[in-house]
Amino acid sequence: MKKMRGFTLIELLIVVAIIAILAAIAIPNFLDAQIRSKVARVKTDHRSVATALESYFVDNNQYCAYDVGDEACNGFAMPVEGSGDASVGCTMIYTFKVRTGPTDAFMTLTTPLGYMTSYIRDPFADTRMASFGYYCDLNGWILTSFGLDTDEGDTNAPGDIRATTAQPEIESVYQSVFSQPTLTLLCGVSGTPPNEAFTYDPTNGTISPGDLYRVKQ
Repeated sequence: MKKMRGFTLIELLIVVAIIAILAAIAIPNFLDAQIRSKVARVKTDHRSVATALESYFVDNNQYCAYDVGDEACNGFAMPVEGSGDASVGCTMIYTFKVRTGPTDAFMTLTTPLGYMTSYIRDPFADTRMASFGYYCDLNGWILTSFGLDTDEGDTNAPGDIRATTAQPEIESVYQSVFSQPTLTLLCGVSGTPPNEAFTYDPTNGTISPGDLYRVKQ
């Protein structure tokens, strides 16, 4: 009778080790590809919103309203999921003010004229359905995404553009009278936490501090 030969324990361990090495190489590359895809998506979405903002300006001679707080999350306002804290995250950024009831008379990007079909969700926001950050003055605007550092729930997060007492408010970060992006956007205020650079730079690592933004010059 022919004797059947199986794998030895050493051979199995070698195979497992090879699979582990391949996984250790492949998984980070896969995650990096996902992140790069999200970054590209944010840039494309910012471009679409920018077109809507400029169309709105042509019709109304002003940019649409911004707000901060619960309504600023465009009707989906909640604290960062699981935090239970209404003083952090999405509720602390300036973003589009929207119609939340029949008494709201101001115009928005979606109604009564459809400059956009809906407000675009920030893929890097922890709060479900939170849209991009938005601030404007008479001469320009800035759109922001929370970015890859997943720090929405941290009021003292470095490299985050938002309205908090620990950070320069958005109107001082973006000033349309200066060439954009400003030195503050690029380098922060002091170069030390919580005032590190506000600009996401993939050369510092795929997940690094800073926001993704688009400015109107």
